[in-house]
Amino acid sequence: MLGTALSLPGASALARVGGQPTASETTVAGIATTVVSPPGAPPWPALVFMNGATPDGRRHPTVHRLSLALARAGVRVFIPDLVGVAGGELSPATLAQAVAVSHAASSSPKTADGRVALVGVSVGGTLALLTAADSQLQQRISVVACVAPFTDLAKVMRLATTGTYGAGAAAQHPAPPSYLRIGLARSLAATLAATDATAELCRELRALDYESNAPVELPMDAFRRAGVEAARLYDLLANSDPHRFDSLYDALPAHVREAADSLSPIHAARRLLAPVEIATAPQDTYFPVAESQALAAAAPNVRVTVTSLLAHATPRFDVRNVAELHKLYAFFTRSFRAATNQPRLHSTAEQT
Repeated sequence: MLGTALSLPGASALARVGGQPTASETTVAGIATTVVSPPGAPPWPALVFMNGATPDGRRHPTVHRLSLALARAGVRVFIPDLVGVAGGELSPATLAQAVAVSHAASSSPKTADGRVALVGVSVGGTLALLTAADSQLQQRISVVACVAPFTDLAKVMRLATTGTYGAGAAAQHPAPPSYLRIGLARSLAATLAATDATAELCRELRALDYESNAPVELPMDAFRRAGVEAARLYDLLANSDPHRFDSLYDALPAHVREAADSLSPIHAARRLLAPVEIATAPQDTYFPVAESQALAAAAPNVRVTVTSLLAHATPRFDVRNVAELHKLYAFFTRSFRAATNQPRLHSTAEQT
């Protein structure tokens, strides 16, 4: 499976060892979902995969290859098309869908022990963490395995707008890609009170070129037409002065700030009962490694693997650094054993 994710030579042939999985397009909890089932008879261990921001969404080639490898290893994989995620949008509606799909997957008569593993990448990793903290699902989660999630939306907002992480101008950080601000604008606009004007604002934001390498201007006029609350949100998103961030954030409507908290796993850390495995890069221009480390400090079951074999959420193989491959292997191994309820072997790799 690791070889498949890294596109290692010969991995595709190894991944085909065993029976042929069955992939089907269906709906789960009313959400369009790809379900990849193992050969053989159920029940099977189950896993819900939540992709990050990519136009391919659940049909991303790496996700497809990984789901087939997992199914050949005996795991049934659910890949839902969660609203907004492909365009970098994370809203309460997105989280509600993730919870609904995960609950339905765990309740399926084909799911072993009524428990599911949650796997997510980037924004999808954040969703996986939030889903695992849901009161109806806490006891149904076998493991959460995620790559490069964020855990504190307010801090990510500061980073995306001012280029700093933490309080003050001194906490400089490599400038994130401009489309991180677009994803934030889409996410936060979706929390505004529903009116015709805010619906139009959301449509204009979703029409922006999310993949553009050039700076993309937010539609100021659409924010202003949507009312005072939307105008305050624009003021924060357009600001680049770190000294003004706190006052602009405090000026946001209370319900927007509450939504930001509800979409921040750091505020749900104590509700994470299942083991959590996080892999992240040492220098991530989207979500700093400090995001994952803060969650590990706040929750008892979180383990963070820092590896240079990740470029944000994209695995990359480097033959010059076998030690890094060893760490990523241990991350995969621990996550897979927890997802399939296999005993731990306490190997050297797992202790790395």
